[in-house]
Amino acid sequence: MHKFSLQTLIVFALGLICGFVVRFSFWSLFALLIALVSVLIYTMRDAHGLKHNQAVHFIAISTILYLVALLISFYAVIALIPFALYEIFNKKTFKAMTLRLLPIYIITLIVLISTLFL
Repeated sequence: MHKFSLQTLIVFALGLICGFVVRFSFWSLFALLIALVSVLIYTMRDAHGLKHNQAVHFIAISTILYLVALLISFYAVIALIPFALYEIFNKKTFKAMTLRLLPIYIITLIVLISTLFL
């Protein structure tokens, strides 16, 4: 199977965002763009030549940006698709993929639960 490049994932994510946001407000678009930046920062954790704990910093920044995007508009949850696609196309095992995406899943569940009950 052909391994997709980062550029392909960016174009796919932008297509999803543009197609999804056509009917929504400026804030939804803004939240989705922040979520896309979060995905791009998330992909930087696999770069070669990272210094000690630099990957953890990328995860923290990506998670914070994703949280901000969800707090602006819950429609940013669509960013879970590029997160998962990035892990799938890098041929990670399901367990490794789940562990790497665990902070994103937890943030999504917390915001979803707080949105439903508040």
